[in-house]
Amino acid sequence: MSFSSILGHSRNIARLKALIASGRVPPALLFAGPEGTGKFLVAKEFAKALNCTHKPVEETAAPPEESLFGAPAPAPRPAVPAAPPSDDSCGRCLSCLQTDSGAHPDVRVIDAEFQGFLLEEDARKQKSLKIDTVREFTRYVYQKNLLSPWKIFIVNDAHTLNLNAQNAMLKVLEEPPPNTLFILVAAKKSPLLATIISRSFALDFRELSAAHVEELLERAGLPLDEAAGLSELSGGTVKGAGDIKRVRERLASIPLGPAWIFKLAESLPKKEPYLAREEAKIMVDLLILAARKKWLAEGRGPGGSRFAALIKKLLVLRKFLNQNVSHGLVLEAALLESEKLSVTLR
Repeated sequence: MSFSSILGHSRNIARLKALIASGRVPPALLFAGPEGTGKFLVAKEFAKALNCTHKPVEETAAPPEESLFGAPAPAPRPAVPAAPPSDDSCGRCLSCLQTDSGAHPDVRVIDAEFQGFLLEEDARKQKSLKIDTVREFTRYVYQKNLLSPWKIFIVNDAHTLNLNAQNAMLKVLEEPPPNTLFILVAAKKSPLLATIISRSFALDFRELSAAHVEELLERAGLPLDEAAGLSELSGGTVKGAGDIKRVRERLASIPLGPAWIFKLAESLPKKEPYLAREEAKIMVDLLILAARKKWLAEGRGPGGSRFAALIKKLLVLRKFLNQNVSHGLVLEAALLESEKLSVTLR
């Protein structure tokens, strides 16, 4: 994969290519935008493009050995000479292959999985990135490059860095070593310190078009009709499409019957309130969309006004999901109100 294979974000990619071509890459980049829009993928491709040697590895090359961290790593070797300037990666040289496999010694990803590995805990339990995690990866910041001209640290979900971790991060950003790049990938800028934002070259990422989401879902192996349906409701993110697919699977798992609505509300994840709230929001959004279709079909007649009133009620109930209320009860109310007009999720 390379920049050319990424869907969307053409303006940001053009700016990143310009940075490479100019030879003036800032020490810190901030990629901010909705989850599931491809920010991390762009960060990884930028890392590949910076370190690409454009010298394909021979097909018969010996397989890499296992490293201390359990990932394939090459035997120690001198740094590869710099290649002629280019603003994209070849995808076939040693540096590109190592970055793709997550085994490049000079390209490190700091995220919940990295922290979970350090703490010997489940990555899903890592709700925020902590100061010890920052201190751990900054140990490598001042070490000598092992393979490529650039040392690159991609901090994924940087918006989850707690205050102490951000302050530790700021110290490194204030005096970064030469040829060292930090890429902060964040769903939003607001949780980050103003001083971190000011020291970063920020790029804002927008939602993808429905057509791009559909193509990405097709690449992932989804049938054409399912990809088309999910992309329309995705909100411009692959994550949104994945969330909707998960909700639809939950809906399909609840047997139809008199107590179907209550069983559905009861099935929301109890140990993960955030996930329960997000799933309830998706279900209410699907009800609103279904009611809107019927409202448009009815026009301005009596039926249309009833569907318009239902949509207003559902919008009010959706606002309640942002508050400290029972997500199950709000979902039950939305489903019961909708059922009166034969607006359902099944």
